[in-house]
Amino acid sequence: MPLEGSYAIWNNRGGSGKTTLTYHLAIKFALKNPDKTILLIDMCPQTDLSHALLGDDEHKQDHVSQIGTMKKDAMVFGEQKFAKTVSGYLDLYSSQGLPNNVDPRTFLLNVSKFNAQLPRNLYLLCGDASIELIARSLEQKRNQTASVSQFGAQAWKSITTSLKQFIAKIAAHKGIKLVVFTDVHSSCSIISEIALAACDKLLLPITDEHMHRNGFEYMFALLYGFSQPSSVYYYYRHFSFYYRAKEHDVRLPKIHLILKKSNRNATNKDNQKEWEFIFEVYKKHPQAFNVAKELELKTLDEFKREFVIDISEETSANQIVRQAVRSHSPLLTVKKNANSNNNNNRNSSSNLADVSTPSTNSSLSKTKNPKIVRSASPSPNNRNASLPNVNAHCINKSTDALNESSSLIKQDCLSLNSNNLLNDELSVYTQNEHINAILYDELLDKIASSLLNRT
Repeated sequence: MPLEGSYAIWNNRGGSGKTTLTYHLAIKFALKNPDKTILLIDMCPQTDLSHALLGDDEHKQDHVSQIGTMKKDAMVFGEQKFAKTVSGYLDLYSSQGLPNNVDPRTFLLNVSKFNAQLPRNLYLLCGDASIELIARSLEQKRNQTASVSQFGAQAWKSITTSLKQFIAKIAAHKGIKLVVFTDVHSSCSIISEIALAACDKLLLPITDEHMHRNGFEYMFALLYGFSQPSSVYYYYRHFSFYYRAKEHDVRLPKIHLILKKSNRNATNKDNQKEWEFIFEVYKKHPQAFNVAKELELKTLDEFKREFVIDISEETSANQIVRQAVRSHSPLLTVKKNANSNNNNNRNSSSNLADVSTPSTNSSLSKTKNPKIVRSASPSPNNRNASLPNVNAHCINKSTDALNESSSLIKQDCLSLNSNNLLNDELSVYTQNEHINAILYDELLDKIASSLLNRT
């Protein structure tokens, strides 16, 4: 199966850390799986993910705005120009469909060509601030009648699945093992609906502040129609995304993981009623969750072990984790062999690279894969593996152990821009921040390991 997984990272409320999580998780997954092609899709009008990946050029001009305004790398189709962005693709699709003579790979950017710190098997469908303007046009075209629309009676389905068709056409190329991560805007606009319809699985980041029953009722009502907080939702259901998706046979993503970010004062009893509500939804509608048919989860604890990963706020909001995003860097270092060069992940799909990037020197293909240096703690091998408690590590470690962990980060665990954080500049961060950066990497490893374990 060429498409090995497509994941939407979404929450219908902002502030849950979607973009930071998407950035680090995709890089982690790319480093762990050099034989796979990792595609990132930025569906947020803020384009924060694209900025984090591409950075600025040598003149301190950001690549994203230049690509979005077609000052560089414009795609020419006939007499028209389209930006190599998600807006450019949607503009082309909504006006002409996806022509057979247009390879969607030409819209993609090989991230390593802009940012040598990142793996070669990482590709981006760049975000674009104009996507909200495109959305108005898409909504109008999606609701056109069969006599007017170029898509006939399938206008709603065709435009809603436009991104899914984009992904499928890329995955159909021989030799590509494609895994997709989509950063979805927190609104429930047509752009978010197109993004959600393109993915098979949903990663749902939440925070303690978001943990209230009304919030989950609203989310389940919007996406699946399971819970109706008031009669208004039922009365206007014909306009809802879930209703029209079912009407037009559009598949919606299944919940794969709930990533819960907790503060240091949180206890197991906090938000118990909300978790019980979610578990009741699961028992009534297990088809909305990505769970093996033979697996029966009878208790809330079993449900949490299967679907919930706790993320300490001290870990995810760590200054080193944030600075890695600002410096366009991965969180791990790549230690190369003596005869290796900067072209890591040589096994990334050549089919994809042939279209979207210039050909590389044939001698580069003979280099050995880089070694990924891991933190001292062993990586969990399955989604149920437990992680050490962050607070316990920060409080109970001896001074020697803290210094050892700090030294280990400086030497091995962070591959940050040499102009920003390497070596001595790491000393400005506390020892607890060093430890939490390691723990965050271990947590990313746990999430990445869980993604392909269950189809």
